[in-house]
Amino acid sequence: MTSARTDAALRERAMTVLQGDRVAHLQPVVSHSQMRRTPRRLRPRPRVLANGGRPAPLSAGQRTAAGLVGFFSWVTAPLDFLGDLLLMPFRGLAWLCRSKEKRRREKHLNGGWGSAAGGLAAAASVRGGRVLAVGERQVSLVYAGEYEAETGWSVPRDQLAGVEHADWDTHHEQRATLRFHFRDGSWCDVIAQGGGWRALVDAR
Repeated sequence: MTSARTDAALRERAMTVLQGDRVAHLQPVVSHSQMRRTPRRLRPRPRVLANGGRPAPLSAGQRTAAGLVGFFSWVTAPLDFLGDLLLMPFRGLAWLCRSKEKRRREKHLNGGWGSAAGGLAAAASVRGGRVLAVGERQVSLVYAGEYEAETGWSVPRDQLAGVEHADWDTHHEQRATLRFHFRDGSWCDVIAQGGGWRALVDAR
């Protein structure tokens, strides 16, 4: 199945749980690769996604390979530690000298896990089909499984302050980082996949 057909199927299943809200835009998304790890107590387990949205169990071969990699990492750990120790002063200086704009760009979640953005970040952290829906009344993250869908997170539409294109990240017509800003001052970065993401920029 092509990417376009996959995106269309995700959108179709997502619409089944958004009845009653006129949807202006549906966008497949994934969590940003540099997002902070979601606390265990906040990790969702959507019933419509395979393995509850968790990674699939490793096969015997994969477990063996992971064990070998772990052993190699353990053997080389002292060398890594020595290198980090030597570079630490320079890295600390570079961190302290970051501009305000660079700090803003590198902060993929602002406001904490209890904020509106924190809820979106936690909901997007699972594996499987995720579709962000901007409707007239709600902004929602929908989990789209093989046959069913369910809502993982939502806030009233008037809580969305805007959507910023994080153009400092790698982007093209089929993929971009979008920063969702909320009225409580929080923000969260997600990766939009598939065409049409430009229609979300500056959404209010």
